[in-house]
Amino acid sequence: MRRIALYVSIMLLVACSNEREPQRSTEVSIAYLCSMATASVVDVKHDYIICGDVVANDIFGEVSNSFVVTDDTGGVVVEVDSPHVYTRVPLFSNVAIRCSGLSLGRTNGRVVLGIRSDDGSVAHIPEEDIYSRIAVDSTSLRHVEPLHRHIRDITTDDMLRYVYVEALCATERGVAWTDVNTLTGDRITTVRHFSDGSSTLRVVTAGDCAYAAQMLPEGVVTLAGIVDWYDGALALRVTNRGVIHINE
Repeated sequence: MRRIALYVSIMLLVACSNEREPQRSTEVSIAYLCSMATASVVDVKHDYIICGDVVANDIFGEVSNSFVVTDDTGGVVVEVDSPHVYTRVPLFSNVAIRCSGLSLGRTNGRVVLGIRSDDGSVAHIPEEDIYSRIAVDSTSLRHVEPLHRHIRDITTDDMLRYVYVEALCATERGVAWTDVNTLTGDRITTVRHFSDGSSTLRVVTAGDCAYAAQMLPEGVVTLAGIVDWYDGALALRVTNRGVIHINE
């Protein structure tokens, strides 16, 4: 029923956006859409639609002005010019996105979807265009199960996938998730490290997220989030803080 409702919504969006020249829309996988990003910026000229689940947004400030949508094949960041994306695109909602006229950008395997800016980069979809581009089904929110990964197995193939890693211990002790800028006093985006005893996982946390000042957990924990690219390397970006828990 979720998919049927989304198809009806997105087809209405397509019809309203192009009443004089209706087009046949084609659903493609996120991996297929991302494969089109063969340059720093690529315009989507075909009437493609992607469908998937929202696994990251700004509800806890872990990402900003964007959300991450995934399907069985991969994930993509959708750039949105809205200060409260989570009120429009709730976490774990199912979405369908009309991609025609949008642009893709790729950096180290990380693909973003937005609009082409005047300087040739990928910019945020204007807030007033959100509902003409994105159909959101938030009537039956369900927890999306992350994929299990061991640290040693995480590669660029997992970019923007929603994963969880078990049996981790923080290698830094007595520190918060983020550091403080000594000049301004503001929290800054910080990389911490967690180990499973044989490998080390980089975990990146935004300086303005809800738990930026909280201390790192002690003991053995499970972390869940999206595999992201930060400061030249892969890192886990924790999402939906409720999935951080200490194993009993």
